[in-house]
Amino acid sequence: MRHVTAAIYISFGFLFYFLQGFDGFIGPDFMEWIIFLFIFVGVMYLFIDLRNFIKKKVQ
Repeated sequence: MRHVTAAIYISFGFLFYFLQGFDGFIGPDFMEWIIFLFIFVGVMYLFIDLRNFIKKKVQ
């Protein structure tokens, strides 16, 4: 289930990233941090899910 959560976080991160390219889009000053945090949290969820999957396979 974490991989679904990770996909949502990563997709929102890239959505915010691509929104910056549109004319007339005014985001907050710290938009780069928001994008970084969304993508980072998504990657961490994927990492944790993969680690748990490997642990279950080994046992």
